Amino acid sequence: MEIGINKMLKSYHWIVSILTIPVFGLFSGFYGWIYYSTISERNGIWGNIYSYYDLTKAEFSSIRLIISLTLIGLAIFQLKYLIEKNVNRLNKTLLITLIFIGFWIIAEFYLQTKFIGKG
Repeated sequence: MEIGINKMLKSYHWIVSILTIPVFGLFSGFYGWIYYSTISERNGIWGNIYSYYDLTKAEFSSIRLIISLTLIGLAIFQLKYLIEKNVNRLNKTLLITLIFIGFWIIAEFYLQTKFIGKG
């Protein structure tokens, strides 16, 4: 018997998971599109935005790919532990999610300080 399976999920487990899974799906699609546009050198803002942040194409696209894959992984694990009703693992996943969101916000603020307008 696995630890945490016998405990009941609380309402905040359901609420947080049900809210974050679609949001993570949306953001992973958005960041995945930025990755694809940068790698394929598409015309427009998403194809060459790496130059606005004074980064190389490989640096910028790898950052976007890591964010997208991490969001997909977090959403999958939240859904898995929600279906299994594994309270301990779901709590750990939600804590990792909060830490990741904190790092993500800090990283985006840092990139905004490097933004160089080309107009």
